[in-house]
Amino acid sequence: MAALNELKGSSNDIVTQSLKTSPTDRTSSPPDINPPDELWVTVLDSPCTFPPDIYHGVMLNMITNPNVTSSHLFRADIFFDTGDHDDSLDSSHNQLDKRLKHIKAEYRPFDHDLPGYTRTRTMVRQLVPRNPQLDRPLLQTCHFFQRLEQDDETHIVLYIPHVQQAEEMPFYHPTVSKLAFTHKWRLVPPPTETPNDTTPSHPGSVSISYSPFPTPAPAATAAPSLTPKLSRTALRLLETLHKHGQGQQAGYQKRVHLDRLIPQKRYQDTYTRLKTKYGRQLAEQWIEVTDPGKHVFEDLGIAAFLVEVWRDMYILPGEAIEGEEGGGDGGRVVFPGFVDIGCGNGVLTYILLSEGYRGWGFDARERKTWSIFPPEIQQHLQQRLLVPEIFHSGKRAKERNDDSTWHNGIFRDAPGSFIISNHADELTAWTPLLAYLNNASFIAIPCCSHDLAGSRFRAPLSTKARKARTEPTPGISDRPPKRLPQQPPQQQQHDTSREPADPNSNPNPNVKPTKQQAAESGSLARIPEQKKMPSAYSSLCSYVRSLAQDVGFEVKEEVLRIPSTRNLCIVGRRRAGDTSGSVTGAEEDFAVRRERAVRIVEREMGRSVEVVGGEWIARAEGLGRKPGSAH
Repeated sequence: MAALNELKGSSNDIVTQSLKTSPTDRTSSPPDINPPDELWVTVLDSPCTFPPDIYHGVMLNMITNPNVTSSHLFRADIFFDTGDHDDSLDSSHNQLDKRLKHIKAEYRPFDHDLPGYTRTRTMVRQLVPRNPQLDRPLLQTCHFFQRLEQDDETHIVLYIPHVQQAEEMPFYHPTVSKLAFTHKWRLVPPPTETPNDTTPSHPGSVSISYSPFPTPAPAATAAPSLTPKLSRTALRLLETLHKHGQGQQAGYQKRVHLDRLIPQKRYQDTYTRLKTKYGRQLAEQWIEVTDPGKHVFEDLGIAAFLVEVWRDMYILPGEAIEGEEGGGDGGRVVFPGFVDIGCGNGVLTYILLSEGYRGWGFDARERKTWSIFPPEIQQHLQQRLLVPEIFHSGKRAKERNDDSTWHNGIFRDAPGSFIISNHADELTAWTPLLAYLNNASFIAIPCCSHDLAGSRFRAPLSTKARKARTEPTPGISDRPPKRLPQQPPQQQQHDTSREPADPNSNPNPNVKPTKQQAAESGSLARIPEQKKMPSAYSSLCSYVRSLAQDVGFEVKEEVLRIPSTRNLCIVGRRRAGDTSGSVTGAEEDFAVRRERAVRIVEREMGRSVEVVGGEWIARAEGLGRKPGSAH
């Protein structure tokens, strides 16, 4: 237990008193679970202050999301669940429950009872490893038990791996035949022996117990010994349970919700397949100076997400078309192709093309990475400057009208092509407008904030049109004028120190009056108003969403499972009123769409489209002369 003590000592120094784990070595004490025919050892326990209902919720989360306890795991697939009621797999203990007859034998739960406890729920899950080439999946039965007494109650969640011997256990699971999480809760607080005792009372405790695999008869009588790995695993499990339980009691609420558009299983299965097929090859051939571990696997994750989004929207290459013109397949239409605007290193385009999806990508600068792709892929990667079609009527655009390196953003060769904008920077805000002009669907993954003229700026939370529809009428509200969050209220009053000084009132005209500066508090802590301010990235995402809504898109958002902090994607699959699988069902003349886009650009930029177009072209030409980056 030396490794355990070392870990325990370091953890106690860095967490607060109210939320920290205080593990106690229990290996020399009687175990919390002691059936007559099994050998158990309680490894660790710790006091806690969260009640049984929170413990129950945390355990359900740990069962359905095992990745919170092990980075080697993707997820858990649930094959059987009795639900939140009294679980009696075999009500007569002679016949299997009728529910079990409808599932495969390998997915049926391992029956188990604990003397003195009532079984309340049973689940069967399969642990899915992150790398199936190294580890295999593992089936596991999870039983919930409870024991209610007059002054206290005890809850146990028991894991039973579906293996018969230690050699069959995958690396990511403790090499034990069973493991249990115990939560004890006192319904009546213990009496205080000393009136002046200020020691905090802990009405509950949590513990981790192991049941080792059977050993030969001589060794079975000895106390089981734990390897350092088993000790570390027990500590990690206890800390996770304690941290999540105390966090929920303190009011923690999950802010980021994943898998709202595509189910986790579909996405991760496709990602694993793509990673196995392309991951090592791309990483080994990487010739950029940046880390392939980020860019390669980030684009693999985006590709997996797109493949599954398209599976819901389109009849994909190789699928049979049902009904005339593809309209009889649940509203799906034939895949129109894709265009990756600002494709950067081209990895995403390469993966999608290699998977059989028709499309192409372009960027203002060619990347070194393009040279590692096969010739049939390279011909679909082009160095082009995107100058939106509505800018081509300006004077500067007419001077360059015959420039073959320009693209006007109207993809007539493949009408309705799905537009991909992955960290496209200057093109990010333009993405929903380009999709609207092309009568197409889109995905935008914002990164850096640029306005519609290509200039860096801090995006507002919404477009001017949407803001005008939501702001109150001037004169109705009696609220004081707006001020900066860091500005104290008294600074809103008239400040005479900032007015020009009267020369006659200055006793020394050769000395310039000093500027008066607002008093500072000296604290780096943000005041409540500042805490409510959205980040620049959040504002950009909100602004792109607002632009998409201005042109009628029904916007969906998803937080992608990719190794990037810029992982929010905005998806416009259809416009309001369109019942088909994409926006191709919308009938609107191009001239009407073009005029609407012009009005939006002029409204957002506050100047004519000719002026904005001149600024865009000037910046685009400068961008094309810069050296290419890895992305």
